[in-house]
Amino acid sequence: MPGFEATGARARGVPPSLIRWIYDLAQDVPRAVSLAVGEPDFPTPAHIVEAGQAALRDGFTRYSPNPGYLDLREAIAEKRRRVSGVLVDPATEVFVTVGAMEALMLTFMVALDPGDEVIVTDPSYSNFVSQIILAGGVPVYVPTDPEHGYLPTAAAIAAAITPRTRALLVNTPANPTGGVYPRDLLHAIADLALRHDLLLVADETYEALVYGDIRHVSLGSLPGLADRTVSIYSFSKEYAMTGWRIGYLLGPAPLLRVMATVQEQMVSCVNAATQRAALAALRGSQECVEAMRRAYERRRDLVVERLNRMPGVRCPRPDGAFYAFPDVRGVTRDTRALAERLLHEEKVVVSPGEAFGPRSAGFLRISYAASEAALADGLDRLAVGLAKTRRA
Repeated sequence: MPGFEATGARARGVPPSLIRWIYDLAQDVPRAVSLAVGEPDFPTPAHIVEAGQAALRDGFTRYSPNPGYLDLREAIAEKRRRVSGVLVDPATEVFVTVGAMEALMLTFMVALDPGDEVIVTDPSYSNFVSQIILAGGVPVYVPTDPEHGYLPTAAAIAAAITPRTRALLVNTPANPTGGVYPRDLLHAIADLALRHDLLLVADETYEALVYGDIRHVSLGSLPGLADRTVSIYSFSKEYAMTGWRIGYLLGPAPLLRVMATVQEQMVSCVNAATQRAALAALRGSQECVEAMRRAYERRRDLVVERLNRMPGVRCPRPDGAFYAFPDVRGVTRDTRALAERLLHEEKVVVSPGEAFGPRSAGFLRISYAASEAALADGLDRLAVGLAKTRRA
């Protein structure tokens, strides 16, 4: 007897993730070197682990309030004041989530009606598009190019706005490109949001990972945006806490009141002991974050230098996050087939550009969250695979 089929139109409309596709294929390839996964190779700092363990011993094994423990929200509000100059009420304008992914999903669920359009860049993280579709929205792509650091122009964003546009998603520093939005571009985006009465969804998960003299500017810190911006953050990348599954968002109190109701239906609350670990991350020394940032900067320089020495490859230097997004159109435009061939023939895992937008075929995403040894080995294998492809 056939099993019951999924008939939900929203779920069936979500495209399969090509990042997950190549990841799953790699599970059957022994000794493959992965440059695909956006996960720090560093362990969670010891003082954070110890705080989580102590919380379990101290009885933090029960439900917490839907938006998270108040002392954690207070620590978050203090960090936002200190780091980005944003003042928020921890009781009503801070919300703790199961990672940044749930923060995004909650935002789209409470803000979108069926058919509402959300502007995203091409390329952009594939889960953005999937979550917009799941919430009943319609993603609208704005093109970018490597010559301009994969950053959209204000004119291109303005041209994408229609009467159905509800929100604009800004991801800075960006996955998959590492692009960091400069202040003047953010001001132009703010002007468009105010003129067209749009919600701004600012995914700033990688805010701590910027390099050289680049500085991250939080969109929510700009004048006039407090009541129309949801800012999303994560402990995963900054503190190497991907498996702990905790993030948070800041936003207007009326939106967050509805989020508490939706949170109850989705997960009830965030793991209690994880919240205590997150509190320790915020209150403890930040030298661990700086040490990881310095390591990523060294790795970035290694990766970009090696990629730009490969014939047919151009790679702008990313200013943030831990991804490079090389243009390999001089070798091939079918990067899905290339990624599969690289996996099976060279045993190196990379994400195909097709995962990140309709115009991003011919690009690859390289994660330099891997160790320097893994990066050196993986780039050697990539160079061999690209040379074979050019000769084919």
